[in-house]
Amino acid sequence: MSSLSYYFSVIAKAVLNFKSITKIKLIGDIYMAAGGLFDQSANHAEEVILFAIQVLSLLDEINIRLSSNLQVRIGINTGGPIIAGVLGTEKPLFDIIGDTINVAARLQSTSDVNHIHISKDTLDAIAGSNFKTVNRGETFLKGKGKQMTYYIVTDHE
Repeated sequence: MSSLSYYFSVIAKAVLNFKSITKIKLIGDIYMAAGGLFDQSANHAEEVILFAIQVLSLLDEINIRLSSNLQVRIGINTGGPIIAGVLGTEKPLFDIIGDTINVAARLQSTSDVNHIHISKDTLDAIAGSNFKTVNRGETFLKGKGKQMTYYIVTDHE
């Protein structure tokens, strides 16, 4: 099994520990998940961040076990509306689309490696939580222009 396949299998097991998180799809080397689609708990943004922190911890373990140097970029956005449904007829696929998802993808692509890059909407959603954040400053997000973005402070940086 390749390092990437092993990584995805470990992440697939980890996501099961988070009630509000649903795996959406794999796109090349991207693992796409969403929180709050089927479980409207008030803390789904916090749960997604906890999942992201666990992904970073698991990545450390995987790299040690496989003597590899896999790295991730994590982007998290909060909000809506989104469209969710089964797309296609020959090979149906559950997917989500919308501006919220596009912003999350832009946050992922502009993140530093092994960081959790969040939007202002996510920062607002986790207000009052125990997460520590640092202001990354303005980040150019394609289609959105310059936006204030933030990192979740972890010990994986």
